[in-house]
Amino acid sequence: MLHIINYIVKISIIIIGIVFIIGVIPAAKEDAVLFRVMGGVFVLFGVYRIVLYRMKYKEYNFKNNENKNENDEK
Repeated sequence: MLHIINYIVKISIIIIGIVFIIGVIPAAKEDAVLFRVMGGVFVLFGVYRIVLYRMKYKEYNFKNNENKNENDEK
């Protein structure tokens, strides 16, 4: 369950970034560039968090399986 919640939060950050980039939320003319930059930052941050989460999850599973195999051999 926690695995699903992690993905939902990270994907929602990416969606918020896309909304900022597209301009669905109206901004003042001076702030339009700021909204696009913030959207890009949100998208990059969301992708970074997903990649990092997957790497850590695979590393944890690998270590867990390695420890399980060592215990089975004894």
